Amino acid sequence: MKDLNLLKASASELQGQLQSGYLSSIQLVKACLKQISKYNHEEPVLRAIYAVPPEDKVLAVAEQLDKKRVEGRVRGLLHGVPLIVKDTINTGKELGMGTTLGSYAFENSWPRQNAVVIDRVRAISGHTPHDVLMGDNITSGWSALGGQAQSAYVPGGVKPREMRLGHSAPGGSSSGSAVGVSAGFSPLSIGTEADGSLATPASRSALFGMKPTVGSTAMQGVFVISRAFDTLGGMAKSVQDLSYLIEYIQDDSAKSGLPDMSWAPLRLGFVKPEDWFLPASLVKPDAGAETQMKTAIGAAISKIGALGAEIVGPVGLPHPGSAGIWKNMGPMFDYEATGVIDSYLTTRDGPEMKTIQDIVDFNLQHADLELPEDYPNQNLLLGPIQRNVTESDYLEAKAMLRRVAYEEGMLKVMNEHQLDAILGPSDGPLASVAAATGAPVATMPLGVLDLNGRPFGLSVITKPGQDGMIFHVLSAFEATFPGRILPPLLVASETASNM
Repeated sequence: MKDLNLLKASASELQGQLQSGYLSSIQLVKACLKQISKYNHEEPVLRAIYAVPPEDKVLAVAEQLDKKRVEGRVRGLLHGVPLIVKDTINTGKELGMGTTLGSYAFENSWPRQNAVVIDRVRAISGHTPHDVLMGDNITSGWSALGGQAQSAYVPGGVKPREMRLGHSAPGGSSSGSAVGVSAGFSPLSIGTEADGSLATPASRSALFGMKPTVGSTAMQGVFVISRAFDTLGGMAKSVQDLSYLIEYIQDDSAKSGLPDMSWAPLRLGFVKPEDWFLPASLVKPDAGAETQMKTAIGAAISKIGALGAEIVGPVGLPHPGSAGIWKNMGPMFDYEATGVIDSYLTTRDGPEMKTIQDIVDFNLQHADLELPEDYPNQNLLLGPIQRNVTESDYLEAKAMLRRVAYEEGMLKVMNEHQLDAILGPSDGPLASVAAATGAPVATMPLGVLDLNGRPFGLSVITKPGQDGMIFHVLSAFEATFPGRILPPLLVASETASNM
């Protein structure tokens, strides 16, 4: 088993080894648990995983799956392969892991049953390690229970007082899911995204990541703050793996398989990268990093065009900051959050947390745990309570958002130029356009910053419901560009331990 490279291996590759008999699910699970023990709690202390099932329980499941394989009852790509799920997706007591939302408020509270998506993937994979998740201006990847998740790529980890999406930050509330896959804890993960919280960390861990069309995934038993923007999504090391995972996440009517890997006859638009990097309110601008990303994106788009795609651009897609998209998303979040969160809380046992106000009160009463000096606010929870957005305000914002972001934005631009999809920097607000329109968005690994070794990528969006087009672009990209770069810090550690 010395040649089992969990940093590199995709789920498809692992499934091949399992099917050939070279590897068993028991051996794979033991290797993944060892990898978690090695890098999650020891150097470089990634803190990507908050909880794993009891070892005896997960090994018993792995043994059952090995027996089913011998009997010829293999249930697809995920049979016997470990899977990471975000700690906002309900897992019942029978799995041996709670669902804490990264908060002490839920440390001793259990969901009454698994989320629908857990039952779907559990039937195939059988075991689900966990990742973890309140305010604004908080560095991405932090939670009260889990602490600060660290990138597997950035030496020294997150800088002190780093901005929310600063260059050393892992990138969003699904950071643990992304870091865990990049570190070889599992080849696949399921996260959630409203606005960039999956696509950004996937990009910063050199993964393929996708947020499907809003409304196409099974959201029962999943903690979200908005029905209009939130959905489940997946991260993987290969496009084939991601395609299989998204099929299990999506409802039957939304499933789409892998297309061919040719850029022709795609017609692709692109936004001007320098106008679409993250704003200074989220990341301190770095001219060197922006120049490097701009150059890499430009070269990639030129290469795609040379290989057969028709390239149009830069296209005038309305920017979320100047077109009022972010401004109108705010009232919608505030209006929906109270009802959505209160509804989610009914899925859990325990009398303590019944409303969003209960969570706010708990955080104030346990400020030493939930509101430490570096992360002192819970504005994302207080906003829905204090701003009192009315139904009229909500409907007005919703109508405005549809007009500005979709009818006069994405739809108009794509129809005018007859585009199949639009490309732009993953370190940018293209995910906000997807959120505002309900459209699918995905990210592809493109390179690493000279600044600190942190990966960056290229994002793609298309019209709602056109998820298959996303996979066409992803599969063509994977066939065209070099493979993802493994985290040098961990590669060096693996090399040293194998000497």
